[in-house]
Amino acid sequence: MGTRPGIVAEAAIDVLAARLSIEVPGLGQAEIYRIARAQATELTREGYRITVPVTAVATTVRRLKANRTT
Repeated sequence: MGTRPGIVAEAAIDVLAARLSIEVPGLGQAEIYRIARAQATELTREGYRITVPVTAVATTVRRLKANRTT
């Protein structure tokens, strides 16, 4: 099991996943997030700094809190 990414990394993964769900309709959420995490890992490994809008961070915080309570 890998380490848990920080909130900005989680937000970046959410943004990538949202875009991927539009570009490749029909994939399940688990597969979309698996691909988005792999994309984020590869971009970071290549030396890219991934940034996200502040609103994406706030949305991710709400999603993570909602997932904790379910």
